[in-house]
Amino acid sequence: MNKQYSMYGPTLLRVFLGLLMLVPGISKLMNPGGPIGMLTNLGFPIPSIMAWVLIISEIVFGLTLILGYKVKYTVWPLVIILAVATIFVVIPNTSGSYVNLIFHLQAIAGLITIYLIGPGALAIDKK
Repeated sequence: MNKQYSMYGPTLLRVFLGLLMLVPGISKLMNPGGPIGMLTNLGFPIPSIMAWVLIISEIVFGLTLILGYKVKYTVWPLVIILAVATIFVVIPNTSGSYVNLIFHLQAIAGLITIYLIGPGALAIDKK
């Protein structure tokens, strides 16, 4: 492998994982009734507030992940969001197809990988 370009691997992972969170967050912002209804149906306490925490977290932390700002802290709220979604939404609705479950687990693994190896090149924080 060419070590000259190896620092761009984490960058690609970081940017696309950030987009994976930012785009759905913006979509939820356009229709907050969707996540509010979903959280209500799942029995979450104070679903309106929890939905706004979810929306704001996906947008803010997704954007900070794309930019590579405070990545060591940014990944954990996103891991929690994906873990909660996996446990309460994905697993109960698997119905024989595990593609969505594997997708969520890969995203969690990718976020933890970014935590462990750092943000890569082109990040606001180089540490």
